[in-house]
Amino acid sequence: MALSWFKDIFTDQRILSATVCGAAIGAGVVYTLTKPEARRGGANENTKWDKKPLRDYCIKHTNIIEPKPLVLLRQTTAKHERAIMESTYDVGQLLVLLMRMTKAKNVLEVGSFTGVALLKMAYELPKDGKAYALDVSDDYCNVGKPFIEMAGLREQIEYIIGPAVDSLASLSARGLNGTVDVIFIDADKGNYPNYLKACLELLSPGGCIVFDNSTFAGRVLAPEIKEPGNHIDAVNKTAMTLTGVTSLLLDIGDGCLIIRKDK
Repeated sequence: MALSWFKDIFTDQRILSATVCGAAIGAGVVYTLTKPEARRGGANENTKWDKKPLRDYCIKHTNIIEPKPLVLLRQTTAKHERAIMESTYDVGQLLVLLMRMTKAKNVLEVGSFTGVALLKMAYELPKDGKAYALDVSDDYCNVGKPFIEMAGLREQIEYIIGPAVDSLASLSARGLNGTVDVIFIDADKGNYPNYLKACLELLSPGGCIVFDNSTFAGRVLAPEIKEPGNHIDAVNKTAMTLTGVTSLLLDIGDGCLIIRKDK
C-alpha cells in the first residue's frame, strides 16, 4: 500500500499539489497531506510531520564521529557572525560517506568558510591525498587554520583565495581535470551554473559533486524564483538532463544535490 501511494504521488496529476506541499519541507515547515486522493497508506488529514524533530531524530541515529579539533572548530564557528554558513552535521556525514565510497584521494571545496566541511573531508584523505580549499576571503579560512594544524592536516590542504570561478580555471590550467574525486560547493549561489560546468571538468570518473543549499529554504518552490535561487533551480534542472551522470537531490541540511560522473 505504501509503495502504491508513493507511486501515485509522482504519477497522478490530481495529487500533484501534495507533492509540492511535501517539498516545502525544505523550508522547515510543518505540512499536512489533506487531499482526499493522497490519503493512502495510513495518511489522513491529521497526518503531520514536524521537520525539525524528525531531522534531529535522523542525526541522533547516525554514527557521527568528530575528533576534538573538529568539535572545537564547530564551537568556534558557532560564535561567528556568519555562523549560519557552517555545514550541518548530516551534510558532513554525507561527505564522509562519499569520501569512503569513492576512496577519494583529491577533494575540492568551493566556499570553505571556516573549514568545517573541509576538515571533515581532510580527515578521510590518505597520507598522499590533497584538499583544495577555495574561498574569497582569507579571514574566514584563518579561523579554521589553527584547528587544522591541531589535527595535523595542514600540509595536505592548499588554500586558494580569490573569486572561485578564477580559482577553478587555475586548477584546470594546472592539469587537474579529471583528478578530483569529491567536490563540495557551498559558495555564492549566483555562480552555481558556472561552478557546475567547471567542476564537471575537474571531476574524476566515478567522482561526486555535492551542491549545498539546493532547496534554498524552500524558495525553489516559489512560482517566480528570485535571485539567486533561480540559479540554484537551474542547476537542479540541468543535473536531470546531463548525460553521463547520475544525480540525486536530497532533503538534508538545506538541500544537497549530488552528481556522480559515471564515466
